[in-house]
Amino acid sequence: MNFNSVIDRALSEHIGSGVYNKKDNGKYSLFMPVTNTGELGSAPEQMEKTVIGNMARSYIQGRKDSPQQSLTIYTHRDNIRILEKYKGKSIDFLRVFPDFSGVKYSGTIDYTFTDTQLNSAEQTTVTVTITIPMEVVDDCYDLLEDTTIFTNDIPSTLTVEKGKTIKVNVTTNPGDSTVTPISETESVAAATYENGVVAITGVAEGSAIIELTTSKTGYASWKTTIHVIVTPSTTE
Repeated sequence: MNFNSVIDRALSEHIGSGVYNKKDNGKYSLFMPVTNTGELGSAPEQMEKTVIGNMARSYIQGRKDSPQQSLTIYTHRDNIRILEKYKGKSIDFLRVFPDFSGVKYSGTIDYTFTDTQLNSAEQTTVTVTITIPMEVVDDCYDLLEDTTIFTNDIPSTLTVEKGKTIKVNVTTNPGDSTVTPISETESVAAATYENGVVAITGVAEGSAIIELTTSKTGYASWKTTIHVIVTPSTTE
């Protein structure tokens, strides 16, 4: 696992902490990048059991609730596609702590786009309605599967002239991961990959989405997208 080591028992947030969900192979891998993990569970109800003659009130512990969990993510096409894939479905989650202890729980998700404000990043609030309350996992290391990821800044939008080709450098972790580009509108833009470079060619005026997938055996795959705008040729 490519996780940082933690020395102090007072555990801090670090790479490896986060929210994971169960995939088809039974392993848990990264759900999506979040800025917080949301609270789980609640304090139990307090039930009074005072009787006549007591000089002070006394209580017993009542039921605990499993309120909705609230996660915050950054708003962009890649995250929206993940949300749309899982929206309304029952998902098995695993929240991981830096010492590889964690908690399992299940729930359904929905999401709300937050207000756009000056000098701030676009954000989305993801709500998880808990259907199965949390269960503590003392050691979840063997339940986890690393995700192969893109490690450089890939543009979310770019422009290319019709008939011209623009190249985008791509790096991954692990470095020997396979990168597969797919144009969702090949009649507008085409894409190929070779030796760490995605070549995007403008075919016709318009716009298209290029989806890049990085994959490697033993790792969960990851996707990112590039919005390509093809402009008229200046040589025609």
